[in-house]
Amino acid sequence: MKASRIFRDNIVLVSAFALPAVVALLFILATAIPTWTVPLPQHDLVMRIEDYRQTRQPDVIVEFVAREGRLEADVRPLPPPQNPAMGTPYVPRWVLLLFDHAANRVTEIPVDLPRDVPAGETRTIVIEALAGRYVTSDTVAPDGYRVTSLSTGGSGGIVGELFGMSRRYRRGIALGKDNRTVEVELPAQYRDTYGVITPIGWIR
Repeated sequence: MKASRIFRDNIVLVSAFALPAVVALLFILATAIPTWTVPLPQHDLVMRIEDYRQTRQPDVIVEFVAREGRLEADVRPLPPPQNPAMGTPYVPRWVLLLFDHAANRVTEIPVDLPRDVPAGETRTIVIEALAGRYVTSDTVAPDGYRVTSLSTGGSGGIVGELFGMSRRYRRGIALGKDNRTVEVELPAQYRDTYGVITPIGWIR
């Protein structure tokens, strides 16, 4: 029996195995090509995350702002509740995080802020740990990267399910540019928290 006849008689069976393999190969190539051609991030990123480890309600409200190239914290007193029967309103406690592009990891930025501020006053504190570094509030880094996700992990996608490459859930950030995605885990103490993560600015 000729090989052409064997192939013709079994074309449905061959297609059943070949077509998914071709689709998977094309998907892998489409995912891999940006990884080969698009450079890694070249700029650090500053973020804030809500900190649930502190149980004491803060007496101040803190807002981190990238202003004229400096990262500053505007600190003002917590206003008294409009209805005392409702108790003190909830105030988020923030921690600053820094994505270090050279090390491809996230670390905590030390911050020294006043614990209380007189009524009617707002204090602006420069974040000394980033003194001398230019922080911009642009959503896109100078190299074109942007934050595409603030929670990474879970499934490895269609190909991951087909080939057993699915991953456990973990908390982190994903940076993207031209179809390339770079995933970075948060420090261990923040991976299991559901605290809000907010990008503040890129460092030029």
